[in-house]
Amino acid sequence: MLEDSRLLELVNNGDKDGLNQIYAKYKNELLTIARSLLPDIHTAEDCLHNVIVKFVSSNSSSHIHNLRSYLIKSVVNQAKDQLKKTKKQSDCRVETLDYDSNSIAPSMRMIEIEESNKVFEALAKLPNEQREVIVMHIHGEMKFKEIADFQCVSTNTVQSRYAYGIEKLRTFLGKES
Repeated sequence: MLEDSRLLELVNNGDKDGLNQIYAKYKNELLTIARSLLPDIHTAEDCLHNVIVKFVSSNSSSHIHNLRSYLIKSVVNQAKDQLKKTKKQSDCRVETLDYDSNSIAPSMRMIEIEESNKVFEALAKLPNEQREVIVMHIHGEMKFKEIADFQCVSTNTVQSRYAYGIEKLRTFLGKES
């Protein structure tokens, strides 16, 4: 797979293969992030597709310095917008989230799905700010400073949100054991 800067060049020149490669490279990661922030897989898929459509139609990819970070932030922003529109957070299932189900045994896949459901349900119980920090830090592999800049808060605030959120997740997941 090509380096991100080369892929951005291809997209800027209207090359659909460059866009396809970007989508293939980041789809699973971005969908996981969207799914962690939104109430169901269908909404998460819509979020991802909206981000890709906006990315293509904006014609402003020349100013992007870190494609991965840009896409993660775009997904988080889109998820926030969708949550504001729906003002609804419900318990969700991940059974339809099927990245590569042929790579593991069916019994192991069922265990993985059940464990994923528990984590998604626990994440859904967190306040948005804590959930966003946890998802961006763990799934997005973003540093606290970068998250703080994105959320327009101090690094200490982000670290506190993360710590409180992780503690709440431990509590939620510990009760279900």
